Amino acid sequence: MKKKVLVVDLDKTLFSINTFHHFIKYLTFKSIKEVNVLFLFKLGLALSSRLFLTHAKMKFYVLNIIKDRTDIDFNHFVNTISTKKRELSILQDSSFDIKILATAAPSCYANIIAKNNSFHICLGTDFSNSTFKSSFENSKITKKENVMDYLSKSNINHIDVMVTDSIDDMPLIKLAKRNVIVNPSENFKKQLKQKSISFEVIQQRS
Repeated sequence: MKKKVLVVDLDKTLFSINTFHHFIKYLTFKSIKEVNVLFLFKLGLALSSRLFLTHAKMKFYVLNIIKDRTDIDFNHFVNTISTKKRELSILQDSSFDIKILATAAPSCYANIIAKNNSFHICLGTDFSNSTFKSSFENSKITKKENVMDYLSKSNINHIDVMVTDSIDDMPLIKLAKRNVIVNPSENFKKQLKQKSISFEVIQQRS
């Protein structure tokens, strides 16, 4: 029997916010509250790198300085942003055999969000012990490859429904049989139409 697959994006899709931006704020307030000057300095350096480097590399540096920390309560962070979660009715559809949360957000907290919302797997951006590579961030073509690699292990080569708000997910959108786009911009809709990709729009609270 053919398995039915749902893939859902996290930031600005399942949640109305960019969770990584809120995670940075969480880390900042935590270090200030604990008067952890050294960590605050390292975090500041990582964030300032965005002035000269890519967002992905900045994320790499931020995750690098927390990967060996045992005092960060990721469950608590997820609780602090719980009110930003959207109620997407498609998640209640029991006909899906595999539900994937696919996101560029860090897996350290995205995994918790996935578990709390009954996804079978979360594919996010993981900590890395190697030097920075363009494939570090689970975004765009890397996200597509990771999703399809995961599915291929179960001999699945299709996506039934893709739910996203982001044009960055175009590689996955092109593969999906049905696309549900959350609060799309006019440019996003224009590009989808130019590529002759059919889609449904759902409007959600910001």
